[in-house]
Amino acid sequence: MSTGSTKLMVSEPQLLSTAYATIAITTTFMAIRTVLRFTHRKGGLQMEDGFVMLSWVTFIALAVMYIVVTRPLYRVDKAIGTGVLYPTIEDDALLMIKIFFANTMIFWMVLWSVKLSLLFLYRRLFEGLPDQMRWWWGVFVFTVLTLIGCIISNFTSCENMHAWFTPGLCSTQRDINAQLTSLYFSFAVDVLTDIMIMLLPLKLIWILRLPLSQKFAIGTLFSIGIVCVIMAIVRTVQIGSQAKSDSTPSSSWLAFWGMIEAGIAVVIGTLPVFAIFFRRQHASRQGYDSYGRYHYRNESEYSNTHSKKNSYSQGFLMSDRSRRSQPCLEAPKRARYGGISITRTLEY
Repeated sequence: MSTGSTKLMVSEPQLLSTAYATIAITTTFMAIRTVLRFTHRKGGLQMEDGFVMLSWVTFIALAVMYIVVTRPLYRVDKAIGTGVLYPTIEDDALLMIKIFFANTMIFWMVLWSVKLSLLFLYRRLFEGLPDQMRWWWGVFVFTVLTLIGCIISNFTSCENMHAWFTPGLCSTQRDINAQLTSLYFSFAVDVLTDIMIMLLPLKLIWILRLPLSQKFAIGTLFSIGIVCVIMAIVRTVQIGSQAKSDSTPSSSWLAFWGMIEAGIAVVIGTLPVFAIFFRRQHASRQGYDSYGRYHYRNESEYSNTHSKKNSYSQGFLMSDRSRRSQPCLEAPKRARYGGISITRTLEY
Protein backbone atom coordinates (compact mmCIF):
# COMPACT_ATOMS: atom_id res chain seq x y z
CA MET A 1 0.00 0.00 0.00
CA SER A 2 1.35 3.36 -0.97
CA THR A 3 0.63 6.81 0.32
CA GLY A 4 2.67 8.77 -2.16
CA SER A 5 0.94 11.65 -3.86
CA THR A 6 1.65 10.33 -7.35
CA LYS A 7 -0.08 7.06 -6.50
CA LEU A 8 -3.61 8.36 -5.93
CA MET A 9 -5.26 7.63 -9.27
CA VAL A 10 -8.77 8.90 -8.45
CA SER A 11 -9.95 12.01 -6.69
CA GLU A 12 -11.52 12.05 -3.22
CA PRO A 13 -15.02 12.87 -4.56
CA GLN A 14 -14.77 10.07 -7.12
CA LEU A 15 -13.84 7.54 -4.47
CA LEU A 16 -16.65 8.61 -2.15
CA SER A 17 -19.19 8.68 -4.98
CA THR A 18 -18.20 5.13 -5.95
CA ALA A 19 -18.67 3.96 -2.37
CA TYR A 20 -22.11 5.53 -1.97
CA ALA A 21 -23.29 4.39 -5.41
CA THR A 22 -22.24 0.77 -4.91
CA ILE A 23 -23.84 0.69 -1.46
CA ALA A 24 -27.12 1.97 -2.94
CA ILE A 25 -27.07 -0.46 -5.89
CA THR A 26 -26.20 -3.58 -3.89
CA THR A 27 -28.72 -2.72 -1.17
CA THR A 28 -31.46 -2.25 -3.76
CA PHE A 29 -30.78 -5.61 -5.39
CA MET A 30 -30.52 -7.32 -2.01
CA ALA A 31 -33.80 -5.81 -0.81
CA ILE A 32 -35.66 -6.91 -3.96
CA ARG A 33 -34.13 -10.38 -3.73
CA THR A 34 -35.24 -10.69 -0.11
CA VAL A 35 -38.81 -9.69 -0.98
CA LEU A 36 -38.96 -12.18 -3.88
CA ARG A 37 -37.37 -14.88 -1.75
CA PHE A 38 -39.99 -14.69 0.99
CA THR A 39 -43.05 -13.95 -1.15
CA HIS A 40 -42.57 -16.25 -4.16
CA ARG A 41 -40.63 -19.20 -2.85
CA LYS A 42 -41.73 -21.82 -0.34
CA GLY A 43 -39.54 -23.41 2.28
CA GLY A 44 -37.12 -22.11 4.86
CA LEU A 45 -33.83 -20.37 4.40
CA GLN A 46 -31.22 -22.25 2.40
CA MET A 47 -27.44 -22.15 2.60
CA GLU A 48 -27.24 -20.01 -0.54
CA ASP A 49 -29.48 -17.41 1.11
CA GLY A 50 -27.09 -17.12 4.02
CA PHE A 51 -24.04 -16.71 1.80
CA VAL A 52 -25.74 -14.08 -0.38
CA MET A 53 -26.63 -12.14 2.76
CA LEU A 54 -23.07 -12.54 4.03
CA SER A 55 -21.70 -11.17 0.75
CA TRP A 56 -23.88 -8.06 1.10
CA VAL A 57 -23.06 -7.50 4.78
CA THR A 58 -19.33 -7.84 4.18
CA PHE A 59 -19.56 -5.54 1.16
CA ILE A 60 -21.27 -2.86 3.26
CA ALA A 61 -18.46 -3.19 5.82
CA LEU A 62 -15.89 -2.90 3.01
CA ALA A 63 -17.46 0.26 1.53
CA VAL A 64 -18.04 1.93 4.91
CA MET A 65 -14.43 1.41 5.94
CA TYR A 66 -13.22 2.86 2.65
CA ILE A 67 -15.44 5.89 3.30
CA VAL A 68 -13.89 6.24 6.77
CA VAL A 69 -10.34 6.05 5.44
CA THR A 70 -10.83 8.31 2.42
CA ARG A 71 -10.28 11.64 4.17
CA PRO A 72 -7.12 10.50 6.07
CA LEU A 73 -5.81 8.95 2.84
CA TYR A 74 -5.97 12.18 0.89
CA ARG A 75 -4.85 14.26 3.87
CA VAL A 76 -1.69 12.17 4.20
CA ASP A 77 -1.14 12.31 0.45
CA LYS A 78 -1.39 16.10 0.44
CA ALA A 79 0.99 16.40 3.38
CA ILE A 80 3.58 14.18 1.71
CA GLY A 81 3.17 15.97 -1.62
CA THR A 82 3.60 19.46 -0.15
CA GLY A 83 6.09 18.52 2.56
CA VAL A 84 3.90 20.20 5.19
CA LEU A 85 3.34 17.55 7.84
CA TYR A 86 0.77 17.76 10.64
CA PRO A 87 0.83 16.36 14.21
CA THR A 88 -1.51 13.39 13.66
CA ILE A 89 -0.06 12.17 10.35
CA GLU A 90 1.33 8.99 11.91
CA ASP A 91 -2.06 8.16 13.42
CA ASP A 92 -3.72 8.65 10.03
CA ALA A 93 -1.10 6.51 8.32
CA LEU A 94 -1.61 3.72 10.88
CA LEU A 95 -5.38 3.91 10.44
CA MET A 96 -4.91 3.55 6.68
CA ILE A 97 -2.72 0.49 7.13
CA LYS A 98 -5.19 -1.20 9.47
CA ILE A 99 -8.20 -0.57 7.21
CA PHE A 100 -6.48 -1.66 4.01
CA PHE A 101 -5.17 -4.77 5.78
CA ALA A 102 -8.68 -5.70 6.96
CA ASN A 103 -10.42 -4.68 3.73
CA THR A 104 -8.17 -6.89 1.63
CA MET A 105 -9.53 -9.94 3.45
CA ILE A 106 -13.09 -8.57 3.55
CA PHE A 107 -12.89 -8.10 -0.22
CA TRP A 108 -12.10 -11.78 -0.63
CA MET A 109 -14.90 -12.68 1.79
CA VAL A 110 -17.37 -10.83 -0.45
CA LEU A 111 -16.23 -12.64 -3.59
CA TRP A 112 -16.01 -16.08 -2.01
CA SER A 113 -19.40 -15.70 -0.31
CA VAL A 114 -20.95 -15.23 -3.75
CA LYS A 115 -19.07 -18.29 -5.05
CA LEU A 116 -20.31 -20.39 -2.13
CA SER A 117 -23.88 -19.18 -2.59
CA LEU A 118 -23.82 -20.43 -6.19
CA LEU A 119 -22.19 -23.69 -5.14
CA PHE A 120 -24.87 -24.44 -2.55
CA LEU A 121 -27.57 -23.54 -5.06
CA TYR A 122 -26.06 -26.11 -7.45
CA ARG A 123 -25.78 -28.64 -4.63
CA ARG A 124 -29.55 -28.79 -4.30
CA LEU A 125 -29.78 -29.44 -8.05
CA PHE A 126 -27.22 -32.25 -7.84
CA GLU A 127 -28.85 -34.19 -4.99
CA GLY A 128 -29.19 -37.83 -5.99
CA LEU A 129 -26.54 -37.54 -8.71
CA PRO A 130 -23.34 -39.17 -7.34
CA ASP A 131 -21.11 -38.20 -10.28
CA GLN A 132 -22.16 -34.57 -10.12
CA MET A 133 -21.76 -34.50 -6.33
CA ARG A 134 -18.18 -35.75 -6.59
CA TRP A 135 -17.35 -32.87 -8.89
CA TRP A 136 -19.21 -30.52 -6.57
CA TRP A 137 -17.18 -31.59 -3.55
CA GLY A 138 -13.94 -31.17 -5.50
CA VAL A 139 -14.81 -27.62 -6.52
CA PHE A 140 -16.09 -26.80 -3.03
CA VAL A 141 -12.90 -27.97 -1.30
CA PHE A 142 -10.72 -26.17 -3.86
CA THR A 143 -12.71 -22.95 -3.40
CA VAL A 144 -12.32 -23.04 0.39
CA LEU A 145 -8.59 -23.81 0.16
CA THR A 146 -7.99 -20.92 -2.26
CA LEU A 147 -9.72 -18.52 0.14
CA ILE A 148 -7.39 -19.69 2.90
CA GLY A 149 -4.45 -19.22 0.53
CA CYS A 150 -5.50 -15.63 -0.23
CA ILE A 151 -5.71 -14.81 3.48
CA ILE A 152 -2.27 -16.31 4.11
CA SER A 153 -0.80 -14.31 1.23
CA ASN A 154 -2.11 -11.12 2.84
CA PHE A 155 -0.38 -11.87 6.14
CA THR A 156 2.89 -12.65 4.36
CA SER A 157 2.84 -9.48 2.22
CA CYS A 158 5.20 -7.89 4.74
CA GLU A 159 8.25 -9.48 6.33
CA ASN A 160 6.52 -9.65 9.72
CA MET A 161 3.44 -8.28 11.48
CA HIS A 162 5.47 -5.53 13.18
CA ALA A 163 6.47 -4.22 9.76
CA TRP A 164 2.87 -4.57 8.55
CA PHE A 165 1.56 -2.17 11.20
CA THR A 166 4.47 0.25 11.32
CA PRO A 167 4.19 3.06 8.74
CA GLY A 168 7.14 3.04 6.33
CA LEU A 169 8.58 -0.37 7.26
CA CYS A 170 6.66 -2.54 4.76
CA SER A 171 8.43 -1.10 1.74
CA THR A 172 11.45 -3.30 1.05
CA GLN A 173 11.87 -4.99 -2.32
CA ARG A 174 10.89 -8.25 -0.69
CA ASP A 175 7.65 -6.69 0.58
CA ILE A 176 6.86 -5.14 -2.81
CA ASN A 177 7.34 -8.50 -4.53
CA ALA A 178 5.18 -10.24 -1.91
CA GLN A 179 2.35 -7.73 -2.34
CA LEU A 180 2.37 -8.07 -6.11
CA THR A 181 2.46 -11.87 -5.74
CA SER A 182 -0.56 -11.71 -3.45
CA LEU A 183 -2.39 -9.55 -5.99
CA TYR A 184 -1.78 -11.91 -8.90
CA PHE A 185 -2.30 -15.09 -6.88
CA SER A 186 -5.70 -13.91 -5.64
CA PHE A 187 -6.61 -12.90 -9.18
CA ALA A 188 -5.64 -16.30 -10.59
CA VAL A 189 -7.58 -18.36 -8.06
CA ASP A 190 -10.54 -15.96 -8.25
CA VAL A 191 -10.87 -16.45 -12.00
CA LEU A 192 -10.14 -20.18 -11.81
CA THR A 193 -12.82 -20.85 -9.18
CA ASP A 194 -15.35 -18.76 -11.12
CA ILE A 195 -14.73 -20.83 -14.24
CA MET A 196 -14.93 -24.12 -12.33
CA ILE A 197 -18.24 -23.11 -10.76
CA MET A 198 -19.66 -22.09 -14.13
CA LEU A 199 -18.67 -25.44 -15.68
CA LEU A 200 -20.26 -27.55 -12.92
CA PRO A 201 -23.85 -27.64 -14.21
CA LEU A 202 -23.04 -27.87 -17.93
CA LYS A 203 -23.17 -31.67 -18.07
CA LEU A 204 -26.52 -31.65 -16.30
CA ILE A 205 -27.90 -29.06 -18.74
CA TRP A 206 -26.65 -31.06 -21.72
CA ILE A 207 -28.47 -34.27 -20.73
CA LEU A 208 -31.78 -32.55 -19.99
CA ARG A 209 -34.45 -33.37 -22.55
CA LEU A 210 -35.16 -29.77 -23.47
CA PRO A 211 -35.13 -27.77 -26.69
CA LEU A 212 -31.74 -26.33 -27.55
CA SER A 213 -33.03 -22.78 -27.01
CA GLN A 214 -34.05 -23.62 -23.44
CA LYS A 215 -30.73 -25.30 -22.77
CA PHE A 216 -28.99 -22.18 -24.02
CA ALA A 217 -31.13 -19.98 -21.76
CA ILE A 218 -30.39 -22.11 -18.69
CA GLY A 219 -26.69 -22.24 -19.58
CA THR A 220 -26.63 -18.46 -19.85
CA LEU A 221 -28.13 -18.16 -16.36
CA PHE A 222 -25.49 -20.49 -14.92
CA SER A 223 -22.75 -18.58 -16.76
CA ILE A 224 -23.41 -15.17 -15.20
CA GLY A 225 -20.15 -15.63 -13.32
CA ILE A 226 -18.37 -14.60 -16.53
CA VAL A 227 -19.14 -11.01 -15.51
CA CYS A 228 -17.11 -11.56 -12.33
CA VAL A 229 -14.26 -12.99 -14.40
CA ILE A 230 -14.24 -9.94 -16.67
CA MET A 231 -14.27 -7.55 -13.71
CA ALA A 232 -11.44 -9.45 -12.01
CA ILE A 233 -9.35 -9.11 -15.17
CA VAL A 234 -10.12 -5.40 -15.52
CA ARG A 235 -9.36 -4.73 -11.84
CA THR A 236 -6.05 -6.60 -11.88
CA VAL A 237 -4.91 -5.02 -15.15
CA GLN A 238 -5.77 -1.54 -13.88
CA ILE A 239 -4.03 -2.02 -10.55
CA GLY A 240 -1.09 -3.97 -11.94
CA SER A 241 -0.46 -1.41 -14.68
CA GLN A 242 0.08 1.25 -12.03
CA ALA A 243 2.19 -0.93 -9.75
CA LYS A 244 5.67 -1.35 -11.20
CA SER A 245 8.21 -3.86 -10.02
CA ASP A 246 9.63 -1.29 -7.59
CA SER A 247 6.38 0.09 -6.13
CA THR A 248 3.31 -1.18 -4.29
CA PRO A 249 -0.22 -0.97 -5.70
CA SER A 250 -2.01 2.38 -5.39
CA SER A 251 -4.19 2.69 -2.29
CA SER A 252 -6.95 4.68 -3.96
CA TRP A 253 -6.86 2.43 -7.04
CA LEU A 254 -7.22 -0.66 -4.83
CA ALA A 255 -10.21 0.89 -3.06
CA PHE A 256 -11.86 2.15 -6.25
CA TRP A 257 -11.66 -1.09 -8.23
CA GLY A 258 -12.20 -3.25 -5.16
CA MET A 259 -15.60 -1.63 -4.50
CA ILE A 260 -16.62 -1.93 -8.14
CA GLU A 261 -15.70 -5.62 -8.48
CA ALA A 262 -17.13 -6.59 -5.08
CA GLY A 263 -20.33 -4.62 -5.73
CA ILE A 264 -20.89 -6.34 -9.07
CA ALA A 265 -20.25 -9.72 -7.43
CA VAL A 266 -22.97 -9.05 -4.84
CA VAL A 267 -25.43 -8.13 -7.62
CA ILE A 268 -24.52 -11.32 -9.51
CA GLY A 269 -25.21 -13.34 -6.36
CA THR A 270 -28.78 -12.01 -6.20
CA LEU A 271 -29.68 -12.73 -9.84
CA PRO A 272 -30.65 -16.45 -9.65
CA VAL A 273 -33.73 -15.58 -7.56
CA PHE A 274 -34.76 -12.99 -10.17
CA ALA A 275 -34.41 -15.59 -12.92
CA ILE A 276 -36.53 -18.13 -11.01
CA PHE A 277 -39.22 -15.51 -10.37
CA PHE A 278 -39.49 -14.38 -13.98
CA ARG A 279 -39.52 -17.97 -15.27
CA ARG A 280 -42.41 -18.79 -12.95
CA GLN A 281 -44.27 -15.71 -14.10
CA HIS A 282 -43.78 -16.81 -17.72
CA ALA A 283 -44.92 -20.35 -16.93
CA SER A 284 -48.00 -18.99 -15.19
CA ARG A 285 -48.97 -16.95 -18.26
CA GLN A 286 -48.63 -20.10 -20.38
CA GLY A 287 -51.04 -21.98 -18.11
CA TYR A 288 -48.47 -23.86 -16.03
CA ASP A 289 -47.73 -23.60 -12.35
CA SER A 290 -44.21 -23.40 -10.91
CA TYR A 291 -43.93 -27.22 -11.02
CA GLY A 292 -44.75 -27.49 -14.73
CA ARG A 293 -48.33 -28.75 -14.24
CA TYR A 294 -50.86 -27.53 -16.78
CA HIS A 295 -54.06 -25.98 -15.46
CA TYR A 296 -57.15 -26.22 -17.65
CA ARG A 297 -58.98 -22.96 -18.09
CA ASN A 298 -62.41 -24.64 -17.99
CA GLU A 299 -64.19 -28.01 -18.28
CA SER A 300 -64.69 -27.57 -22.02
CA GLU A 301 -60.93 -27.40 -22.61
CA TYR A 302 -60.46 -30.53 -20.49
CA SER A 303 -63.13 -32.43 -22.49
CA ASN A 304 -61.74 -31.30 -25.84
CA THR A 305 -58.25 -32.31 -24.79
CA HIS A 306 -59.18 -35.84 -23.87
CA SER A 307 -61.40 -36.31 -26.89
CA LYS A 308 -58.35 -35.73 -29.10
CA LYS A 309 -56.06 -38.23 -27.43
CA ASN A 310 -56.28 -40.61 -30.41
CA SER A 311 -55.08 -37.82 -32.74
CA TYR A 312 -51.59 -38.16 -31.42
CA SER A 313 -49.14 -40.69 -32.72
CA GLN A 314 -45.72 -41.24 -31.15
CA GLY A 315 -45.76 -37.80 -29.59
CA PHE A 316 -46.62 -35.88 -32.80
CA LEU A 317 -49.84 -34.48 -34.16
CA MET A 318 -49.64 -35.73 -37.71
CA SER A 319 -52.22 -33.32 -39.17
CA ASP A 320 -50.11 -30.29 -38.31
CA ARG A 321 -46.88 -29.88 -40.27
CA SER A 322 -45.82 -26.60 -38.73
CA ARG A 323 -43.63 -28.52 -36.25
CA ARG A 324 -44.15 -25.88 -33.66
CA SER A 325 -43.06 -26.73 -30.14
CA GLN A 326 -45.95 -26.24 -27.69
CA PRO A 327 -46.91 -27.71 -24.34
CA CYS A 328 -49.08 -30.83 -24.55
CA LEU A 329 -52.68 -30.14 -23.70
CA GLU A 330 -52.68 -33.13 -21.41
CA ALA A 331 -51.41 -32.57 -17.93
CA PRO A 332 -47.70 -33.30 -18.21
CA LYS A 333 -46.41 -36.35 -16.47
CA ARG A 334 -43.59 -35.74 -14.05
CA ALA A 335 -40.85 -38.25 -13.44
CA ARG A 336 -37.72 -38.26 -11.36
CA TYR A 337 -34.42 -39.47 -12.72
CA GLY A 338 -31.66 -39.37 -10.18
CA GLY A 339 -33.27 -36.52 -8.30
CA ILE A 340 -34.07 -34.39 -11.39
CA SER A 341 -37.68 -33.34 -11.81
CA ILE A 342 -38.62 -33.62 -15.48
CA THR A 343 -41.74 -32.15 -17.03
CA ARG A 344 -42.79 -34.02 -20.15
CA THR A 345 -44.05 -31.96 -23.06
CA LEU A 346 -45.37 -32.90 -26.45
CA GLU A 347 -43.80 -31.31 -29.51
CA TYR A 348 -45.74 -31.04 -32.73
